[in-house]
Amino acid sequence: MKTIYAAVFSTLTALVLVGCSSVPDELASDNEEALVSYKAAKHQKNEVAGEPARWGGVIADVRNAEDHTVLEVVSFPLQRWGRPEVSDNSDGRFLAIVNDFVDPDVYQQGRAISFVGTIGQTQQGKIDEYVYTYPVIEATGYHLWKVEKQKSHVEVDYSPLWFRHNFYSPHYPYRYPVPVRVRVQDNSGTPAKNRN
Repeated sequence: MKTIYAAVFSTLTALVLVGCSSVPDELASDNEEALVSYKAAKHQKNEVAGEPARWGGVIADVRNAEDHTVLEVVSFPLQRWGRPEVSDNSDGRFLAIVNDFVDPDVYQQGRAISFVGTIGQTQQGKIDEYVYTYPVIEATGYHLWKVEKQKSHVEVDYSPLWFRHNFYSPHYPYRYPVPVRVRVQDNSGTPAKNRN
């Protein structure tokens, strides 16, 4: 009986892991091992043109032309399922060329996006006054990721209940107020009990 439960458990675990690590259909590739990373393309430049790639990052700009759209993307490494892992450190920027109209109101600056396609020839451009060489991906598929909700930070206090009270607080429940004797004086400065 234990072997049946073990087999069912291992099958369900495998299905969950496969479901969590699979990329969306529009980012699928026939040969995952052949995909060239953004870092490799950045260093090898035009030597890897025509090779398959899957890159992603955060949208910096969207420029629609008559028959295509160019998206400027701040590159970040991809997680197993293809979503960019956004952090404070970027590998650089790249241009993604999409043979379609991309609405800038939907594909807004700051949204996470991933592309699959082939590497094109590098292009020169400017970021402010800085001349920048952009790696290029000619996208055959792309996926705009949903905005992740901020996760609330929750901590559990595992200390015993008696230890959670602040023993040093003046409002500690077992500390009783001590009566203080107050002498009332009139305007003359004579204590009230001595007045006639």
